[in-house]
Order: sequence, then structure tokens, then C-alpha cells
Amino acid sequence: MRAIFRYEEKETVIHRIDPRVKLVWVFSISVLTIIAGVPWMLLVIFLSTLPFWILLHPSREKVNSFVFVLCTMVFGFMFSQSIFYYWGETPAFTIISADFPVLGYITGGLHVYTEGVVYGLIQSLRFMASVSAAMVLVASTHPSELITALVRFVRIGKRWIGFPSEIAFMVSSAAGFAPSMIEESIITTNAMQARGLKMKGITNKIKAMRYLLFPLVVNVLRTGRQIAIAADARAFRATKNRTYLKELKLNGFDYIFLSYIFVFLSAGIYLSFTGYGSTAPGLGGK
Repeated sequence: MRAIFRYEEKETVIHRIDPRVKLVWVFSISVLTIIAGVPWMLLVIFLSTLPFWILLHPSREKVNSFVFVLCTMVFGFMFSQSIFYYWGETPAFTIISADFPVLGYITGGLHVYTEGVVYGLIQSLRFMASVSAAMVLVASTHPSELITALVRFVRIGKRWIGFPSEIAFMVSSAAGFAPSMIEESIITTNAMQARGLKMKGITNKIKAMRYLLFPLVVNVLRTGRQIAIAADARAFRATKNRTYLKELKLNGFDYIFLSYIFVFLSAGIYLSFTGYGSTAPGLGGK
């Protein structure tokens, strides 16, 4: 799991794409997952992100982590929505009947609804498509390039339009904190096991979480302080107009990719207005 949010330095087509273009792509995928409302359309949006994974040439560890995250999403959303979907009208089967002692009286009966399963599939596909695109962005974009892309997103005349440097630095640091926290938790767990902590069984794992929380928080705070000191030592925010070592420039392939994004987004918006848009209670999409 530690590799899922980590940047992988490689010479691939995806790595050479301008990070601003990749940000536009991730944003367009997110928009399409919001406005689309039928399973087949959301499945197409998710499948459209997979060729970029092939071009990325990810490590086996990253692929395994990616598959684990997707399977967890599908199971979690479909299981929870199948039971707790408010507008369910067609019970597929009953887990706890309404006349069951105590639990039946409290819950009014637990049923698995067909509409809930479909809605859970829709929600899981939405998250899968967005997460897949975001993971391609993180895996193929160096943190420094991501900061530059956010701060200098588009140039109008002699002025750059983008996010403030503080926001860009926060986003980049947050993307880097996830693998650091996972790595710190693994190191701490191994150290506790070496000192005799038992990890077999659910009860022992719950106890281990109690011992893991404090050192993990301390290490995260220590790392954050080190990053803050490093930023101050390099005169972060000392001047309003910063200079950058690497200037971002769009090339021919970037414009081709932008054209693909425009066509794909336009087709999705058109379909959403012709009956395939977001649906909720009735699931009345085509």
C-alpha cells in the first residue's frame, strides 16, 4: 500500500505530458462522474482511464494496491447501499426479518434491495474513475512540477493565473504525506513486533492500533516541522513573484491530449442532457 500515492520516476508518454494538462484531465473525469448517472456510462468513463495505466508502466506493487483499493470500494459501496438504501422497494432477500427477537424490532428488518445494489455500483464506479485518474496524476508527476502547474496554470498576457503558492505547497505536501504515514506505520509495527507484540487475531490487532497511534502522530508532526523549517530556510514566500527552475511549456502531444479531453467531455455532457444524467432514488436513467 505504501506505493499507491508515490511518484515513480520513469521515461513514459504519461510522464512527459504537461502536468497542467493532466490536471485538466483529472478534473474532466471528476465532472463526468458527477453528471453521469447510469452504470454503463460510468463504466466507460472508468475504462477510459485504464489505457493511461498501461502507458504508465506501473510497478507490480502499485498495481496490486490499485486493485485492492478498487475491490474495497466496490464491495463497501454495494454492501452498504444494498442494506441502507432509503428508497429500496424490491428486497432481493432478507437478512433479519421484522419479527426476529430484539434486532427485528429495533431495525424493522434488514433487507438487501436490488435498487441499493445498483446505486452502490453507480457510486463505486464514480469513485473508481476519479481515484484511477488521480493516481495516474500522482504517479507520473513530480511534486515540484505539480506545484508549478498549480501556481502557473495559465498565462494571460504577462500574468500567470493559478492557485496561491501556499495552497499548491499544501496540496503537494498532502500527496507526499500519505506514503510517508504508511511507511512510518509499517516501521513502527515491525519495531513493536520485534519487542514481543502479538499481531495474530483481531483483538491483538486492535490493541496494536492503540500503541501505533501515538508514535505515528509524533512522527508526522516531526516530519511536518522539518518540512516547515526547510521551506523557511529556502525563503518560501519571501517574494511575491517567484522564479522556477523548470518552465512548463505545452508541446504538440499536449494539444492532442487536450483535444481528446475536450471531445470526451463534450460527449459526456451531451449524453447527460439526453437522458443519461445523474439519477438517485428512482434510478430512472436509460
